[in-house]
Amino acid sequence: MELQTLRKTAARGAMILAFAVCACAAAHANSIVQTVTLTPSGSNDNVTNADVLTVFSDPVSFNQFNSSLGTLTSATLSWTGSGSLTVGGNLQGEAILSFLTSSDPQTWNIFGGTTTVDFSISSGGNQSLSLTGLTGSGTVDEGAFLETFQNQGGLYPDSYATGTTTGTFVLTYDYTVAAPPPPPPAATPELPSFAYLFTALLFVAPGLRMWAKKDACD
Repeated sequence: MELQTLRKTAARGAMILAFAVCACAAAHANSIVQTVTLTPSGSNDNVTNADVLTVFSDPVSFNQFNSSLGTLTSATLSWTGSGSLTVGGNLQGEAILSFLTSSDPQTWNIFGGTTTVDFSISSGGNQSLSLTGLTGSGTVDEGAFLETFQNQGGLYPDSYATGTTTGTFVLTYDYTVAAPPPPPPAATPELPSFAYLFTALLFVAPGLRMWAKKDACD
């Protein structure tokens, strides 16, 4: 009876160990989130042509994914931007705040003095990125946070100057982490010597009793 109990206990232990090994061996998902905030500015108080002028152009760069962490499975980018631009002179014109697929054009038509236009852009949610070029030990440039100005008719010179302008850009890396290899299975514990002795006695004892009864009859 004790031998059967020991064997059942060992079997249950082996089953629990096997389950733990399977659970540890499974890969699990993780994420890295990077946030970049830009506060660009620009001004020009002597605009003398109708060219499209760059008010500012700031690159939006992130660290690449480190492949030692696991396998990159997806990458998403989201952003918001806002700001203002004060223009002066006798002109009509247009200024545009933009990043990747979003832009906000603003126009004006003034006859002297100044006016201020406001901008707002957004990705409208997470935008999926191609994984090409995202893995490495350097940085990756996802585009430029850009504002332009153009005099589209009027007199010169003209002027412009940015107000408070902010862009916030969030890159999320999703990746899987491979679990370390499972440890070797533990050896099945051997029964202690007293258990073998006890088992042997279980088989020998009936024979000894029969032999003793026979001897007594003789």
